[in-house]
Amino acid sequence: MGTALSSLTDEQLEAKFVEGDKDGSGALDAFELKTLLETVMPDRTFGTDQLVELFKKYDANGDGVLGLDEFKNLAKEAEQLGTPAALPEDIYELSFANEKLGFSVKNDLNDANLVVVSKVKDSELVGQINPDDEIYAINGVPIAHQSGINTHEELAAKVKTLTARPLHVAFKKKV
Repeated sequence: MGTALSSLTDEQLEAKFVEGDKDGSGALDAFELKTLLETVMPDRTFGTDQLVELFKKYDANGDGVLGLDEFKNLAKEAEQLGTPAALPEDIYELSFANEKLGFSVKNDLNDANLVVVSKVKDSELVGQINPDDEIYAINGVPIAHQSGINTHEELAAKVKTLTARPLHVAFKKKV
């Protein structure tokens, strides 16, 4: 069982922050924050909408990551979050146990900041994933709210750093 974040001292919170900062950037991106929160509070799962709200509320300077002081502010209230909301009807999630995901991605032709499915490579995924569906979130982290992921190359580089499997990918259906 993890320790409640709100009961940790400033020194303990700083140690958790450093432990969670996997890339050594001095800040927590949404992937690192989700992993850290779920490690410290193993009985909790943080959903996509919760992560968006956490960043809206605690990312004081709006840079898309949480610095140590922002993380300390979040820690005081983290246990009080409700359960994750169900995904909207236009979003579906699949889990991938293997390193190869079975689909490739590209930037959307109409919005270069969106990463979409370009091709479904695994025959078992045909009909489950559709070309041009948006990659909405990975492991509950919304891509649109993640600093530094604007191209399919940046998304692929970030996914390679996520070693825990299964990997959960949420797709937003093409309208």
